[in-house]
Amino acid sequence: MYCRDATTAMQLSRRDALQIGAGLFGLTLPGFLQQRAQAEVSRTRPDVSCIFLFLAGGPSHHETFDPKPHAPQGIRGEWGPIPTNVPGIEICEKLPLLAQHADKYALVRSWQGRSNSHSTGSEHVASGVFPAAGKQFYPNFGCVVQSLLGTKVEGIAPHVGLPVAARYTNPPGYLGPAFGAFDITGDPSAPGFEIEGLKLPRDRFDSRHSLLDQIDNLGRLADRHSDTLLAHNAFYEEAFTTLTSGRMQRAADLSEEPIELRERYGMNVYGQRVLLARRLIEAGCRFVTINQAVQGGPYTSSDGTAGTWDNHSDIFSFLMTFGGTPPRGRAAHAAWKSYEGPGNLPQLDMSLSALLDDLHQRGLLETTLVVAIGEFGRTPRINSNGGRDHYAHAGCALLAGGGVRGGTVIGATDRDGAHPATRPWRPEDFGATIYSALGLDANTTYYPRLPRPTKIAEGEVIEGLFG
Repeated sequence: MYCRDATTAMQLSRRDALQIGAGLFGLTLPGFLQQRAQAEVSRTRPDVSCIFLFLAGGPSHHETFDPKPHAPQGIRGEWGPIPTNVPGIEICEKLPLLAQHADKYALVRSWQGRSNSHSTGSEHVASGVFPAAGKQFYPNFGCVVQSLLGTKVEGIAPHVGLPVAARYTNPPGYLGPAFGAFDITGDPSAPGFEIEGLKLPRDRFDSRHSLLDQIDNLGRLADRHSDTLLAHNAFYEEAFTTLTSGRMQRAADLSEEPIELRERYGMNVYGQRVLLARRLIEAGCRFVTINQAVQGGPYTSSDGTAGTWDNHSDIFSFLMTFGGTPPRGRAAHAAWKSYEGPGNLPQLDMSLSALLDDLHQRGLLETTLVVAIGEFGRTPRINSNGGRDHYAHAGCALLAGGGVRGGTVIGATDRDGAHPATRPWRPEDFGATIYSALGLDANTTYYPRLPRPTKIAEGEVIEGLFG
């Protein structure tokens, strides 16, 4: 089938039709053709995917990638820096494995946000657009990538959340549920782990297949009468392929991996989610968002997405473990949930270092952008409860792969880690940078399904990040 707008004739595949929302999903055919043409013209890099590690709750830059050993007592904290395998670059001493992989990543130490709110800060960081109206309108990065570039491999969801596509946010925003992430909940470290929703009882399978047959009949009519019906057919056809092909379930079968490699990632729910992300990318997923937070400690949630980087108290204990009795006693932490495994810092150190090395060994690092970032940093001064509070004025992010120059530090904060001492790089700039790595030029690419042309990012690509 061929469709023509005022300037171009292009053949639409059934996969393309998923992108067209005329009538049903809201994007006109000419608008889709314009978006696809822009996306194709701007794809100057290899076909790059992304693993976005959202450090939910807000990590302290002092205790991760921007230690301040010369700051006054009460600011510098209990831990010092250690050298990395790149001369002149130091990170927190509690990240010894990542210290040996500094040649693979870049640190942006002059990150700066705008909001100390978990929800607003997260929406800003995950979408690159500040939610000025108090409610998220623009979609998260993965949803934009999915809407513009579609599926890379049939049967593999283009955007996956582990277990959700960034906490505190409404990932698809105005795009609606049709462009939401495929969330994979559950514990991939558990024996016999399978993705929920991809195994149906036979009666439900038959009923869904019957529905597809009916929609397919509508699609055949659409070939003669309606592009809208064709799009509707293609949408369900692709969903059905994901449901029945078995590719997603095979990607989730971590038992195929050597036990030694699984142990390097960490034999826990978070470490195995990072390994699952690598398998999904290798299988053909475009964008995986990981909600990185140890499930335990002073904050608990029934959905398994507790944001335990939010260390308002006992930061030097809670970053390492949530086992045993909390330092200030259970009375001070009524919602305490004991977890005897490693805390956020050792889990991040194990899983991220294993991921970078694994991607490198498999030849996937150059085509996989890895981003580790939270919604804000934390206050320079340690509070009276031995913790650090929300702080959007300064923070740090790690980026690797996808053309990023390893062994690089971009920007700096002042002696106390209170404010950027160099040019600040904001979420809008990270948006432009992520899209650029994935082949989308933010200056010439617009959000789909909006009547007024709106660029997907208003920032600039971070200077000095790419080789």
